[in-house]
Amino acid sequence: MQVRNTTRRWGALSKLLHWLVVALVIAQFALANAADDLPLGLAKLALLARHKSVGITILALALLRLAWRAGQPTPALPASMPRWQRGLAHGTHHLLYTLLLAMPLSGWLMSSAKNFPVSWFGLVQLPDLVSASESTYDFMHEAHEIMATLLFATALLHAAGALKHHFVDRDDVLRRMLPFVRTALPFCLLPAALLAGAPHALAAPPPTLVRYTLDPARSSLEFRFTQAGAATRGRFTRFATRLDWPAQGSPPTVAGAALAVDIEVASLDTADRDRDGTLRGADLFAAERFPRAQFVAASIVPGATPGTWLARGTLRIRDQERALALPLTLGFGTRAGQRIATLRGTTTLRRLDYGVGQGEWRSTEWVGDEVVVEWKLELLEKQ
Repeated sequence: MQVRNTTRRWGALSKLLHWLVVALVIAQFALANAADDLPLGLAKLALLARHKSVGITILALALLRLAWRAGQPTPALPASMPRWQRGLAHGTHHLLYTLLLAMPLSGWLMSSAKNFPVSWFGLVQLPDLVSASESTYDFMHEAHEIMATLLFATALLHAAGALKHHFVDRDDVLRRMLPFVRTALPFCLLPAALLAGAPHALAAPPPTLVRYTLDPARSSLEFRFTQAGAATRGRFTRFATRLDWPAQGSPPTVAGAALAVDIEVASLDTADRDRDGTLRGADLFAAERFPRAQFVAASIVPGATPGTWLARGTLRIRDQERALALPLTLGFGTRAGQRIATLRGTTTLRRLDYGVGQGEWRSTEWVGDEVVVEWKLELLEKQ
């Protein structure tokens, strides 16, 4: 069980705190509604006491969650998300955290102003935050109800966004927060098993999909970077690619399509033995510790122009994983009676995002941070 967060998914403790707070917030609304329906008496008093205790628990868990998150990496949002959606997502999260802190505090203030001291499940009595005051009580009561409505609406928006990511965008934003889920999407198990070195675990693709595998003799994977102010080229000579694609070619939507690329890092070639040895060394690619770079696409969706696509997934280099949307141009045809697929594209990465540059090599004065990766791949239908 992975306790800590990574740049790809939430750790077990973050998931536990998230779902505990979700369950307790739901319980809070249920307790408050039930108490509102009761006349003044012991039953109402008991429900309100539980409501206050649960509120203090939410406050403590929210503070713990913020403290834990401050020292952890945060899984990145999909790179293909529009800027306004990113802003909405961040704004919604900030508002949720604010309300999770403000709601219990307003209830605590309201009880103090009403001269109803707060006890946490009868075990610990909390100090009053303000002196008894009817006007303060009225103000905090109104604020508490307004924040409850706002919390309800914000939580619905947050849930709707998560469902959109899952059912419309088909990325892993929701799944990486679900307990007991380790893969971005079910069909991602297939390329992940391959990249982990377990080809025997591969299952046949759905009947409507064709699997294509790389023709190395007709494929290239190159990269360009700046060294001492000069553009420098290199390539990887050993890599594998798998593409699952509908037999019909290029439909408007691609259900179940998947792409996996597995690169042998030590195969890098910049036409200079000394430089290649340095690139394979511990401060750069660390090829002995991390022999493979891997890209696994969780979904493939149409791009901005006809014939272009975005392969949305994660790229792993060294011990770093980041969400990445690769732009692709796809073509399909036949050769000698066999289906072929061609993939072309270019993307720009930052090597330091993936830890390729430790010690003195973190400097970008002589070796640039940006690396342009270009691929021209031909794949054959797997017989």
